[in-house]
Amino acid sequence: MADHDQGPRATSVGASPVDDRTYDLLQALTSKLESIEAYEMYSQDEDGEIFEDMLEDERRHAARLLDALKRTLAES
Repeated sequence: MADHDQGPRATSVGASPVDDRTYDLLQALTSKLESIEAYEMYSQDEDGEIFEDMLEDERRHAARLLDALKRTLAES
């Protein structure tokens, strides 16, 4: 597991332009947004109620991640 206090992530070309926290938030938000897109499609199926419930959770989680990302960017 990466140490989150080490600064920018290393890449094959060099250091990343973002710190670990920003990178982690961006990756997590991207994953949530992809889940939202999939659950929206799945919820249109006949038995889509479970996906509607999951969609609600994913939207809430994505909003929290977005807020955290905004705070992180404002602090940098």
